[in-house]
Amino acid sequence: MKTILLATACILAPVGLASAADANAVLPVAAIYNWSGAYIGAQAGYAWGNARVGQTFAPGSFDDYGWGYSPSGGFGGLYAGYSEQFDGGLVLGIEGDYSFAAVKDTTLYRALGVDDPAFGGELKLDSVGSVRLRAGYAMDRWLPFVIGGLAVASYKHTTVDIPGGPYADVKDTIAGYTLGAGAEYAVTDNWVVRGEYRFADFGRHTSQRHFISDGAPLGSEEIELSTHDIRIGIAYKF
Repeated sequence: MKTILLATACILAPVGLASAADANAVLPVAAIYNWSGAYIGAQAGYAWGNARVGQTFAPGSFDDYGWGYSPSGGFGGLYAGYSEQFDGGLVLGIEGDYSFAAVKDTTLYRALGVDDPAFGGELKLDSVGSVRLRAGYAMDRWLPFVIGGLAVASYKHTTVDIPGGPYADVKDTIAGYTLGAGAEYAVTDNWVVRGEYRFADFGRHTSQRHFISDGAPLGSEEIELSTHDIRIGIAYKF
């Protein structure tokens, strides 16, 4: 009996030592995702805003004579940028984007608070873009961030004689500032999805209308424009 017990102890001793060694072993730690690197992606979204196109034939005429718009619609395009992650989780970067847009509205001309049923207009944003700085805080594969920078929009304003149709228009590009916030999630080491909100204010700009028929100048006007948008995107990080 003693011989059997001794043999059993000799057999089980290495197993016990191995178990003790396993208990004291340090388990491998999953790698923390790093947000440093360049990326390129595609985005789509919906925008809405407020705009006024006012005439400038006399002091104060901008507020009393013109068109008030609430443009809205979709857009889609590309974005690209570079991010650098620092110790502590701070992520800084720069990004640019460009999108084709179909953000528009139609309305009647208003003079001294009264709509003119025979005189209308259409405002359409054809494209929007921006160059922005980004700052975020990395939480492994999550990255909440804020942005701020330069916004640019290309628009077309058409004035319409309602019985006869469009007779004058202006195409121009305006610039302002944009602010926003959003979050990204790294689905894999290379593919990153995002959601974002932005506000843009383009201030007031002067432009020159022209007759559609012959291109002759008609008169100057001013445009004030601000927009909001929500967008989603997916990018490949190199």
